[in-house]
Amino acid sequence: MRRSQNLAGVSPSTHAISYRPRSPLGLVVERFWWQRRAEPSLRSEHILPTGKVQLVIALHDAPFTWSTDCRSEPAVWAGGIVHGPQSSYYLTGPKPRGATIGVAFRPGAAGAALGIPIGELTDRHVTLEELWGSRGRLLHERLAATTTPEAAFALLEAALIARLRLPLLIHPAVAQALHPGAGEISDETTDMLSPERTVAEIQSRSGYSAKHFIALFRSAVGLTPKNYLRIRRFGGVAQLLAAGRGDDNLAALANAAGYADQSHMTREFRALAGVTPTAYRPAATTSAYHHVVDGPSSEIKFAVPDAGIR
Repeated sequence: MRRSQNLAGVSPSTHAISYRPRSPLGLVVERFWWQRRAEPSLRSEHILPTGKVQLVIALHDAPFTWSTDCRSEPAVWAGGIVHGPQSSYYLTGPKPRGATIGVAFRPGAAGAALGIPIGELTDRHVTLEELWGSRGRLLHERLAATTTPEAAFALLEAALIARLRLPLLIHPAVAQALHPGAGEISDETTDMLSPERTVAEIQSRSGYSAKHFIALFRSAVGLTPKNYLRIRRFGGVAQLLAAGRGDDNLAALANAAGYADQSHMTREFRALAGVTPTAYRPAATTSAYHHVVDGPSSEIKFAVPDAGIR
């Protein structure tokens, strides 16, 4: 297995590894991950927005629950699910023991593998069977039959490569915004959509009108440039806080992240995470986008999961 690594900071009862695929899939997929819970997780979490599409497949048949907010009835999924680009957090309930595999797609790239315009997945959670029909169900069954992370990675990678629409085209204006200097999806880590840049500057560089550029960007990424930039800035703050940096001086952190002041950062953080920076509890140092819910008082009463198969 190429470039696999253990993930630090996860629960001792959870074994997790990740892996970055090579080209061509590496142009579309940021990373694969696999994890196994030795025991059910009884905690609920806020899953925070990343601006990316996530594919999650359980290697068992036990159900998972999620909801858009604490006022909605929980929804249930089993097998596999695609979490489209989210504009705010959503809730997940306790999780069964067993193995799960997932894919984090690069911004603007998921459509090449999933076969659907990403704008159609914005703020949605679509089961694998809904998306791919019987082929999605068969993929889940084959993955559930694997006995090692390496075998699961190889099977899922082959399935996604078979679905790739080549060439891996993305509109040049969107590609330039996401990856300066490239005419297609690339491995560049530099991003024009950084806190130091404004949407107006990015749009001006594209050569298109604001309306046209926003439509192009939303079609590829699933979010408007403004919302994507907002989520990226928030994500940078969440990652610093998860790593134990900046929480001792939130005013300085807000200034460094480009917010008007600490109050502005707090309002944005609450809107996107459901909690303030001081109430934020990341699941692990490497899980900045998972906030652990302290108690059930203001959350949905999720059912405790069954044990799971694997």
